[in-house]
Amino acid sequence: MSKDQEINETSAVQVNGIVFSHKDISKVVDAFYRKVEHDPILKVPFRSVHDWPEHIKRLTHFWWIRFGGKPYMFSHYNPVTKHYFAGFNQEFLSHWLNLFHQTLNEKLSPQQAMIWKTISEQMGQGLSIRNEHFKKEYENKRFKSNR
Repeated sequence: MSKDQEINETSAVQVNGIVFSHKDISKVVDAFYRKVEHDPILKVPFRSVHDWPEHIKRLTHFWWIRFGGKPYMFSHYNPVTKHYFAGFNQEFLSHWLNLFHQTLNEKLSPQQAMIWKTISEQMGQGLSIRNEHFKKEYENKRFKSNR
């Protein structure tokens, strides 16, 4: 990692004029995924996560770059395929968002929570649409290969 890519607790980004430190993002992601590990609904699709500390680091990085921060680790994100095979659906998304929003309210200022809620809802809707397209393509390919 080069000097300009180093991240520390005081590193920060702005989203619509609201400041998020790397520490803010990290504490939300950590608290949220600690809840996911024990949530009766969410722990099922997340059973494929075997290294929670690494998962939390990757998701902290994901949100950091989503908010405009510079990448500081190599990660390739393929959310549609990963979520589809984990059983992603509207019920899962609603429950995920509810728990995530609860965590945002607990860990952030009201302004930070509001911005992040909006972003997470938009991302969830986009993922839902892409998931449906992927599902149709995948089922179409399976159907054709079984003929």
